[in-house]
Amino acid sequence: MSNHFDPISVELSDVPIWMREAVAILRRRPILFLALSLSYFYFCLKLRMTGYLSFLAGLVMCQVFLVIFIELARTVDESQPVSLNRCYDALKNSVVTVVACGSLYVVMWLVAARLASMMVVDDAVAGSSAPPAIDMLQWLYPGTIGLFVVYIGVMITTMWFLLPITVFQQLGLVDSVKLAKRGEQRNFLVVAAASYIPFFIFFGIFMFSELALVLAVPGMPLMGIYLYVCYRHVYLGKRENSPARVAVVVAEPQIR
Repeated sequence: MSNHFDPISVELSDVPIWMREAVAILRRRPILFLALSLSYFYFCLKLRMTGYLSFLAGLVMCQVFLVIFIELARTVDESQPVSLNRCYDALKNSVVTVVACGSLYVVMWLVAARLASMMVVDDAVAGSSAPPAIDMLQWLYPGTIGLFVVYIGVMITTMWFLLPITVFQQLGLVDSVKLAKRGEQRNFLVVAAASYIPFFIFFGIFMFSELALVLAVPGMPLMGIYLYVCYRHVYLGKRENSPARVAVVVAEPQIR
């Protein structure tokens, strides 16, 4: 493993800068990011079905789009043309992580479902055709805002740097996890603040207002961009965005 990508220590004061820089990247290509986000929620709705497979499909789909947003964040940051090949390479590099983490959190969901079913009063589910565990946790199905909340609140905040590392580094899953945990250990308080502050803000809105349904559309790509910005600083030592390069056309003087 190259020491070039050895994570550095950062400060708590960098967290608002990361948020600012993530928003700035989103604003450079808002139509692209929001169109892809709408596609994500559309595909999730199409994936809805009864049973546990829908939750696995939803987790994998969520990670797939986060990988795309992470790669696009770098593309926009470096003022490169959007490339399907780079997105494909990013997905190819991350496929093992995406499937492994998706499967792991399905197992965690099954445990939670089992515990929920043990706490259900029989009369409450007597008229339901669905198994108690599924009936109690229907809000977790793909296409619902609950999946987004759970995914960001549980998965992303436990392995903050893992997806960006697998997108940009040619490492196996084990080495990627080690490198991600090293960055988190060196910046424990910073990562905790960076991950849980936006999550609890969003979760609070979700609990008390349907506005979260609207915020989730820009929130999905913004999370991918935010992960890229955090990774870029901790592993590449670059805190602020590259300036947008604009093509300048110089008019030739007319000869009369």
